[in-house]
Amino acid sequence: MKLQQRLVNRAQKRRLGQTVRIVVDGPAAEHDLVLRGRLEGQAPDIDPLVYLTECDPAGLSPGQFIQAEIVGSRGYDLLARPIDAAELSRDDAVVVTSSA
Repeated sequence: MKLQQRLVNRAQKRRLGQTVRIVVDGPAAEHDLVLRGRLEGQAPDIDPLVYLTECDPAGLSPGQFIQAEIVGSRGYDLLARPIDAAELSRDDAVVVTSSA
């Protein structure tokens, strides 16, 4: 079991900073202000959860797909923060300079 935990911890650390697509499931059982979701392709009640932090739960609804950045982990579960559209467009922006 300890080997499995070490392997999971290593895999979770590699995910830090990644932008992923998440489906929102709803409020977490632990706290109404924390949402839980799943990575695209994960099954409910089988795969680990993704807990969404730094977000307004009123702004997201169950079944909604969002872009989020992985910011941490808790055991087998991941912690992520939603990325807003403006932040995504800034990251994808191309800077054009003229030599005139």
